[in-house]
Amino acid sequence: MKPMVNIIKTPSGTKGKITGELTRQHDAALVALFGKLRTKTDVTTLTIDQPIAIDLCFLQMLWAFLQEVRAEGRALTVSSGLNENDFKLMKLTGFDALLQPQNSPLPHVTH
Repeated sequence: MKPMVNIIKTPSGTKGKITGELTRQHDAALVALFGKLRTKTDVTTLTIDQPIAIDLCFLQMLWAFLQEVRAEGRALTVSSGLNENDFKLMKLTGFDALLQPQNSPLPHVTH
């Protein structure tokens, strides 16, 4: 199942919900997904909701997106509905910092 993002307007702000297979296999769909989020400057909350699979490709794209958003001075909170194994991947790679409050530093990624 390709990655998808649903953007929902609520009284408390605009929310994005990412679902599907968040892996390198669908890298073009992930690029399109983050492109869609970039055009929605009023998104205030992003939820990774029970993905079928998740890998470092997605986590790096998410990290880059958050760096971009924060550099623009926009506030964006990320939350997750990850299963234990996916959260373990985030923790082992240091990307669990993506789920921290806005004023927390993001992990430094080297290539």
